Amino acid sequence: MAFKCTLSNYVTLSCNYSGNVRSLQWYRQHPGSKPENIIYYTESSSQSEPKLRLYAVADKEIKLMNLSISSTQMDDSALYYCALQPTVTGNTTALKC
Repeated sequence: MAFKCTLSNYVTLSCNYSGNVRSLQWYRQHPGSKPENIIYYTESSSQSEPKLRLYAVADKEIKLMNLSISSTQMDDSALYYCALQPTVTGNTTALKC
């Protein structure tokens, strides 16, 4: 799935999951680079990274985790991975700014 955005937009990426999990993570991978962990989320709290303009929130009732990016910039263009535990799987979302 690919999302397109314009600079200064607010973008939300969604990740559906199944089963019981203790933690959810978002990774970002720029072209030619290794994936980097940008958000580590547990059920007990939401997580944000103000320096990166990121905010994550999950709804365990419907098994959904959202990653919001505010004031999008060209550097936000990357492949985004949603993962359970610290393992990157094939659930990816591409964002092109």
